[in-house]
Amino acid sequence: MRKKDMKRKTGLLGVSLLFCGMAVMAQSQEQYRNADPKELIKRTDLTEQQLSDIQRYYQFSLKDIKKGEELQQLLLQKYPKGEAARLVAYHKVTATKTLADLTAASESFLKAFPYEEWKKAPNRQEFIYYSVHRGLGTAYMDTRQFDKLVTFCTPLNFKTENEIYRWNVMRAFVFKTVGYDTLSRISTPVINELIKKVGDRSYEEAGVFNREQAAANASEQLDNQLGTHISLLYARKQYAAAKDYFRYLSAKGAYANADLNSIHLSIMQQTGDQQAMLPFLENCTKANAMTAGMMDTLKTLFTANNKTPGAFDSYLASLKSGKDKDELEATVKSHMTHQEYVPFALEDADGNTVRSSEWGDKIVVLDFWATWCKPCISAFPGMQMLVDKYAADPQVAVYMVGTMQNGDYKAKSVGYVKKEGFRFHLLHDAVNKKTGEQDAVFKTFVPFFQSSAIPRKVILKDGVMRYTAEGYSGSPSKLADELSYAIELLKAEK
Repeated sequence: MRKKDMKRKTGLLGVSLLFCGMAVMAQSQEQYRNADPKELIKRTDLTEQQLSDIQRYYQFSLKDIKKGEELQQLLLQKYPKGEAARLVAYHKVTATKTLADLTAASESFLKAFPYEEWKKAPNRQEFIYYSVHRGLGTAYMDTRQFDKLVTFCTPLNFKTENEIYRWNVMRAFVFKTVGYDTLSRISTPVINELIKKVGDRSYEEAGVFNREQAAANASEQLDNQLGTHISLLYARKQYAAAKDYFRYLSAKGAYANADLNSIHLSIMQQTGDQQAMLPFLENCTKANAMTAGMMDTLKTLFTANNKTPGAFDSYLASLKSGKDKDELEATVKSHMTHQEYVPFALEDADGNTVRSSEWGDKIVVLDFWATWCKPCISAFPGMQMLVDKYAADPQVAVYMVGTMQNGDYKAKSVGYVKKEGFRFHLLHDAVNKKTGEQDAVFKTFVPFFQSSAIPRKVILKDGVMRYTAEGYSGSPSKLADELSYAIELLKAEK
């Protein structure tokens, strides 16, 4: 991470909190407008915090820089380890320009103003420690001081350590910037600390998270980081170790992530845990977080004991609750529409021209995507499930429309899909003659969406757009179910 970007991100929180409620403070400090800083500092009825508020009132509300600086210097003299001194020292950290300077300044700050000491009498400056710890953690990661990073995390609360893990370990795993063996030596002790600290209530904050919300957020964050750690151990083929961490997932997170569920199933297969596979897959089905491979395994396990025609489909339907079905159907119906679109013609992967005017009453699913769009790519397994489901249905067609790409976009799209083994009918969005961007057809739909984000699913019928939805939920089976339900609604129309 570039030093400039890191400073900007870590400083934003401090700045926003520092100026929060400035208007309210100005009202309460009005009585001190004409006071002499030398007299104020002598008063025994004013606490350090109150004096600090008055100092900021002079400096930021009255714009009286001279008076503000005078009171600040008096505060530093009277409270050399106090709130004002801590803030001044923090500003020195944020003013550094290199990783080396940031590291040195942060370490000096924490030595002068120990976190453990602050925790004994915490005040409104928690944002300073959060920012300093976050920045120093990233500096240690970027400069490969991994042992320091692990040791440094131990006294931190869950909120701060979680952010350090998310920003550094997760990113290193996703972008493969650190070898898996080395990364595991960082991830294991830190994830173990997070497991211990998840209930420390560090996310609680007035006006932000109450106790219940804070607990839910901490639980969700731990689920996310456990997913990274389990995936890391799985990549290293440490199946038994990875399997042990599934027990720390929340009830909500245990079956909610299709990719993690797929890893869990693979680990069961690798460790010979055959008896647990069927109930596990049933729970994943109930959560509607299944991949195509998981669905195949479930079918194999079921049909080993029941080969009755149609029995598996009935079994599958029985696993899904009426409430979940109702919610899915309500979601799909909320995305149904009735908008005429501009007819178009696009080139497919074989160089043939595909014309929308020739589709007639066929139900056509379009998925606008790009190779640079991670959610688009993540949704591909679900789109493959949909393609396979309707492969023999002459009334339904599915097209993947590559859009908003640069360079040789045709080769990029075809190359990626071929490399990953997907069986899609690709279309290439045309180049906009006015802008030179590869988005000519997609841009004709944008006014209906009021958004230019992808992935974007569209279903057309009879020259009319009948369904549209943006984004990806993270579950291949859920995506396939949503689009299938929309298709079946349209097929049922008179």
